[in-house]
Amino acid sequence: MNRALDVLAVGDGNLDVWMRVPRHPDRHRGGVRGSGVVGEACRVGPGGAAANVAMGMARLGASAAFVGAIGDDAPGTRFAEGMRAGGVDTSRLHVMEGQATSLACMFETPDGEYTFYVCPGSRTIPSHCLAGDFVRSARLLYVTGHVLTEDESTCAAILDAMATARDSGVTVALDPGKFWLNPALESRVHEAVKHTDIILPNQEEAEQLTGRQAPRDAAADLLEAGVGIVSVTLGGRGCLAASEDRMVELPAFRVRTGSTVGAGDAFASGLLYSFLLKENLEEMAAFANAAAAIKIGTPGASEGMPGVDEVRAFLRENA
Repeated sequence: MNRALDVLAVGDGNLDVWMRVPRHPDRHRGGVRGSGVVGEACRVGPGGAAANVAMGMARLGASAAFVGAIGDDAPGTRFAEGMRAGGVDTSRLHVMEGQATSLACMFETPDGEYTFYVCPGSRTIPSHCLAGDFVRSARLLYVTGHVLTEDESTCAAILDAMATARDSGVTVALDPGKFWLNPALESRVHEAVKHTDIILPNQEEAEQLTGRQAPRDAAADLLEAGVGIVSVTLGGRGCLAASEDRMVELPAFRVRTGSTVGAGDAFASGLLYSFLLKENLEEMAAFANAAAAIKIGTPGASEGMPGVDEVRAFLRENA
């Protein structure tokens, strides 16, 4: 089947504010006045894991669309404009009248330690934004577990989209996340795993899903649950990638840190793009590690998502 989209990403739409700070405030030293911190650099733009992956895939050269919810406010307008400027289709973006857009503020020190402050806004995604024909128009559907725990109606719409995708031969990728909004809906994330072809947890999320501390054991459990490819990011140690017949670990590339924010989303973009190129497991992991390394070298939340030529050149230089 000829599909119009390479990837349809579904999840949160945030306006991200990223700031480089020399340190995090210490309110126990110097009192309230002494706790203030002056930033050294600032970036503002669209964010959220699914939005970042859509932008990352578009930057690599894939045709990408994003489905999420924003408010009809100034941050929402800036989010939508930023996504479109990044080459992402926002035709099914849900704009909620009279509602606020989520705002995520990130303060990061030069050593990569960052703190989030989030003001949640509109996240409800109605089913018409994920109509069957639109889902079937993509080669790959990417979903974040965070939005699966938003509310029952959004969760139902996304699970239906995942089932539709799988029944239609669309590859389903899931980033399970660990910041689940409603503990009562935790079981829905486990249900989503049953509709998943590629799962992309970090080590903590893999343990949260399976109860296994060792990444290899967690990967084995997820494969046994029916997932086709498991990719566990291991921070500075690189990643583990596993399929039915093999399991590989690749170390991370050593690069100067500009910002660790968004590195996981760059990794996911790289791995999924490589998958669409039908590259093998080692090639997928290497491409993803390279995309993350390039992103880490650039300050900001979504800045530094690389193009495919940048990744290929990086891999040649760091073979």
